[in-house]
Amino acid sequence: MLDMQTQSIPVNQVFAPPCSFRSMRNEGARIAVEFDDGSAGRLSMRWLRLACECEICGDTASGKRWLTPADVPADIRATSVEISSDGTMDVVWQDGHASRFAAGFLAVYAGRVGDFGGPRFHPELWNSDLSRRLGRFAFDAVVEDDEALFRSLRALRDHGIAMLTGVPAEPEATLRVAGRYGPVRETSYGKVFDLVSRPDARVAGETARAQIPHTDEPFRYSPPGFIFFHAIRTGAGSGGTSLMVDGFQVAEQMRTNTPHLFDLLTRHGVTFHREHAGDVFFSAEAHVISLDATGAVTGMRFNDRCLAPQAGAVDEIDGLIEALAELTRLICDPANQFRHQLQPGEVLVFDNQRVLHGRTEFDPTLAVRHLRSSNLDRDGVHSAFRTLARRFAPQEAQAVLYQGAIF
Repeated sequence: MLDMQTQSIPVNQVFAPPCSFRSMRNEGARIAVEFDDGSAGRLSMRWLRLACECEICGDTASGKRWLTPADVPADIRATSVEISSDGTMDVVWQDGHASRFAAGFLAVYAGRVGDFGGPRFHPELWNSDLSRRLGRFAFDAVVEDDEALFRSLRALRDHGIAMLTGVPAEPEATLRVAGRYGPVRETSYGKVFDLVSRPDARVAGETARAQIPHTDEPFRYSPPGFIFFHAIRTGAGSGGTSLMVDGFQVAEQMRTNTPHLFDLLTRHGVTFHREHAGDVFFSAEAHVISLDATGAVTGMRFNDRCLAPQAGAVDEIDGLIEALAELTRLICDPANQFRHQLQPGEVLVFDNQRVLHGRTEFDPTLAVRHLRSSNLDRDGVHSAFRTLARRFAPQEAQAVLYQGAIF
């Protein structure tokens, strides 16, 4: 029997998807479990002991955790495993310690042979067809209603991009809406950067020239996670059409069609830099395409205007340049580009470590094009998604999201 004076049901049960045990069997080093939906799997006894979150072992979510991996012997075994009257799994260990686990919590992990880090979310890839799938959300709803905000965060999770409409075409609205998604990141360009064509342009965004789709600031060790483009004035018809490209979709094209070039961009360091004399000098070497432990694409960083002269063995450097050239060709292919003429009061919010953005050229003498840009770190946005998922879609809160442009 559990000592309910010293142990409590793990916090995992509160947020686990609805599920019940059908049967379980102690196999010594493993435990076999079957659930009411017909699914089944096996769990390591050592993993199960380490997953205990009773008051003695502590809570991993809060960080008030007292049990360590070194405390769990490799030959740990259970003396009894049974389904309790309230539907949990009750385990008594060799040393007399008792643990309790919710069915929904264990169903998430049971049988995940070959997976790393738990259940994973798989993004939906897109190309020029994004228009029919692009999530569009009203400003008032996102600002005032948490469920509407969650739906927009889900769109960001799925496609890496969403649109907000009806946003006041006023400078004050930029931070108001961006702040709903997480803490705004301040950089050397400030919390908000005004993109207006000017003769003394400091960066390409302040010119009227066309820009190849790119990710912003790949020269930082940790590039911005998400970007908000808030249209104040656009001068529709004078050019400046936004070009958006799904970097994950382009990466998969390379994996399929030119696997040797894809491989180069996943394992060869590429250097990006940015210098404003006497002010800043950024330089970072990283992979253009980042992969997770399963080999899935998890991030992209690429900006042709920030490429430094690359270092490498003379018999490898031409291959690296060809890999960068092939990536550029795919990025510039209209079949891979979603095109949209931003209107005043629209905001494009997108994952800067997945979605590349650019624009066509425009004539600054015909109309003023004024966008306001602000950045958020990806972990803050993902935190907002998970927090709201606990309320509106508990089964989606646990999945491992793609973590961006990792070195």
